Amino acid sequence: MSSRMGRETAAPDRNFTLATEERVRAVVAGLPAFVRRLRIIEDLEAAIVRLLASGQHERQARWLLDRLNDLVSRHNRYYPIEAKLGIDPRTGELIDRDGKHWKPMPARSLEDLRRRKQP
Repeated sequence: MSSRMGRETAAPDRNFTLATEERVRAVVAGLPAFVRRLRIIEDLEAAIVRLLASGQHERQARWLLDRLNDLVSRHNRYYPIEAKLGIDPRTGELIDRDGKHWKPMPARSLEDLRRRKQP
């Protein structure tokens, strides 16, 4: 018999709770910086792929690639702190949110992005 039986509530079952302070911080601060940065990285990659697929604007693609790799570098530097990643006490490696060892994002190249072109 479930512990919810007999209770009238619209609140769904969940395996976590947020303190009022954490809820207020989430509303006021908005999305974490690493989430916003990842979105920009994804958007820049897509823009570069589109430019390369058009066969034109190689110079603009190279300029965007520099910006993309700068963002990737900043992401690699700040993500572990912003996401409050844990450390594996046995190895000293950072543990990502999925429980696996965190690996920094690799720098992108035009060749990598050219291979992503859609036919």
